[in-house]
Amino acid sequence: MADISKFLAKADEALKKRNYDYAIQMYESAMEADPGNADARRNFRLALVRKYDAEGYPKSWGMGGLKTIAVSKNPDKLLVETEKLVAKDPKSLKYNLRVGETLAAMGHHDAAVAVLEFAAKAGDLKADKQAPAVLMLLAKEYAEVGKVEEAGKILARATRLAPNDKNLKNLQKELSAKTYNAKVGTAKSSYDLVQNRDEADLLEILRKGNITEEQAAKLIEDLDKKLQENPLDRRAIRDIGEVLAKRKKYMEASNRMYAFLKLDPSATEIGDIGAKYRNLYYDGMIQLCAKKAQEDPAKAAAYKAKANEIREEKKKFQLDEYGRGVEAAPTDLDKRYLYGMALLEAGNESEAFKQFQKAVKSPKYSKKAGLHMGQCLLIMGRHEMAEMAFKTLEKQLGEGDEDMRKDLLYFEASLMEQQGHNEEALDKFRTLYMEDMEFRDVEQRIERLKGGVGA
Repeated sequence: MADISKFLAKADEALKKRNYDYAIQMYESAMEADPGNADARRNFRLALVRKYDAEGYPKSWGMGGLKTIAVSKNPDKLLVETEKLVAKDPKSLKYNLRVGETLAAMGHHDAAVAVLEFAAKAGDLKADKQAPAVLMLLAKEYAEVGKVEEAGKILARATRLAPNDKNLKNLQKELSAKTYNAKVGTAKSSYDLVQNRDEADLLEILRKGNITEEQAAKLIEDLDKKLQENPLDRRAIRDIGEVLAKRKKYMEASNRMYAFLKLDPSATEIGDIGAKYRNLYYDGMIQLCAKKAQEDPAKAAAYKAKANEIREEKKKFQLDEYGRGVEAAPTDLDKRYLYGMALLEAGNESEAFKQFQKAVKSPKYSKKAGLHMGQCLLIMGRHEMAEMAFKTLEKQLGEGDEDMRKDLLYFEASLMEQQGHNEEALDKFRTLYMEDMEFRDVEQRIERLKGGVGA
């Protein structure tokens, strides 16, 4: 095996600096020198996606421009030829599957797992007919590297996509046997079996509900051992975060996620989890201050001041965190929405509007982004355009959008009040009050308007 550490070091450094072309070149050199290196295969694809997210994809991407693949009897040459196609479309299930198949045949199972994991995460599993084949091969390769539990989960996903595939049943039987051997057959003593069972019991408790401090400490101890063996074990760090979150140690969980992200900058999903825990910490502290203020009226002012201090800290964190997220992945529309909300919360409606304009195309946040586009326009005094935004959203709302409908009614009433149509605004606020008397400041808005219209 060739020493490619220099190639990888240069590539990783270039990737951090967003010098994507040089990083890609170094990863290609590393793959040619050591075809079985998993990090080179994985980060080669990561560099490509980051480059194309920032600069745009090749014109042939997604347009059927890549239809043929060169065939070589030499597997090393075949890998090089196929990776050239991956370079044009790194999310392609077809070409990543070919690379995975070749690596598996050559016995480079860790590298095959890296390629197939990337494909399963980045590719369109719902629409691409190659998806079941990718997941089945990934399950096989997981089993080859001893990750039988992960293999079972991936196989379940494949079964949902292709429930009538006969090959799946045979693969399920093979994995069942390997799972048994991994958990029982490799145990050196009854003590080992008890250890396995204790860990399984603790994980089951974690899955079902709350855990004690003692159980949490034992789980984290076991998971930290896994991280010592493999510092880049993303599954282990996610589990640690979940354990700490069960004990409501959100800041500690967040710090652990961000420490892992510094070690592996490509683990952006771990950073997202860290941000979620940090926000939960801030929300919990704000709620605690409110509770303390009620319990101790003499110190209520101090607790309210502390809550405001935490709110400001949360705003700053979200602006920095979500701003970096958008900068790192400009095409991620969900991150655009989160950044827009942070900007809106910070009082920068104009910049927030720009983010919502893009986020409105997000399948997950489309309606919410549309609502907040109207809110931004309302705050900026663009009444006609705000009305257009609210009417567009009203047509999109359906069952399950009750909370958003209340927000819309509130903003429409606010728009009418700003336009001087106080009676119409009062009617809408009253309608909202009858539906939810504790919604926002609806009661105060009614009392204010009543004096204005002589009601």
